[in-house]
Amino acid sequence: MYHKAVQIINDEHAAITAVLYTLRYLVHHMRDGSQQPNFPLLRAIFDYISAYPDRWHHPKEEQYLFVAVKRRTHDVDALIEGLEREHQKSYPMLRELQNALLAFQNASPGAGGKFYDLCERYVEIEWAHMRKEEDELIPEAEKVLTEADWTEIDSAFQENDNPLFGIKPKQDAERLYQKILSLAPDPMGYSGKGETSG
Repeated sequence: MYHKAVQIINDEHAAITAVLYTLRYLVHHMRDGSQQPNFPLLRAIFDYISAYPDRWHHPKEEQYLFVAVKRRTHDVDALIEGLEREHQKSYPMLRELQNALLAFQNASPGAGGKFYDLCERYVEIEWAHMRKEEDELIPEAEKVLTEADWTEIDSAFQENDNPLFGIKPKQDAERLYQKILSLAPDPMGYSGKGETSG
């Protein structure tokens, strides 16, 4: 059965995956010397990750989906605990990446290699994390949760903006995402390089 929250999670994961793919692509080409560092794009990528997955996407999963599943079954308690630990580690790792980017931009000795290694590790961790949610947790949730559970979860996930308090994380994330696409080189971006002439 279709559940709006699952679609939202999958859509958000798709956007996060695209951003992470862009990061990995940049790192690969900067490391082999075929592309110069694009510091505005790298900063936009980390701003996106900081503004949306860490501050909005992960808390929604924990407060609604994880809690509901734990209420219905203990079969995946270890999985959920692992996912929560990975959420907690994501923010410090992002701060480490941002500091490594600053050192790289300031041409500190060895900073480029350290930055590349951290980026590649971060991307692999995040991809593995999303796969666990999609391949293991969500199927279990669809098996054990009731329609009443899903109504509550769907409602929470659809409230990705709170205009009463001027909080627009979804809007802010979309603006940052568009900025990443505008700065990204082919084949990820749409900065006009793919337009036909004549």
